[in-house]
Amino acid sequence: MQRRILGIAALVFLLAAGVLWFCRPGMQAELGFFARMGMILVAAWLAYDDVQRLPGWLLVLLPVVLVVLVRWPRLLLLLIPALVVWVILQRVVSPRQR
Repeated sequence: MQRRILGIAALVFLLAAGVLWFCRPGMQAELGFFARMGMILVAAWLAYDDVQRLPGWLLVLLPVVLVVLVRWPRLLLLLIPALVVWVILQRVVSPRQR
C-alpha cells in the first residue's frame, strides 16, 4: 500500500511541476521544489522493495551519517577507511557458510 502512495505522490508532484512550467514560468523556486520532490519520490518508489530488506539500524544510522558528513566533510576521509577495515574484519571473523 505504501508503494502506491509513493507513486501517487510522485505523480502529483511531477504534474504540479509540469503545470507550473507551462502556466507560470516565472515561479522557479516552486518549480524546482515540485520537480525535485517528484524525482525523489520516484526514486523511493523504485527502491521501495530493496529498502524494505535493509536492517532497521541502518535506516536510522544513514541520515545521521549524512548530516554529520554534510556538516564536517573531512570526516569522510576517516569514514571510508574505517568502513573498509570493518568490512574486511567482518569477512575474516565470520566467513559465510556455503
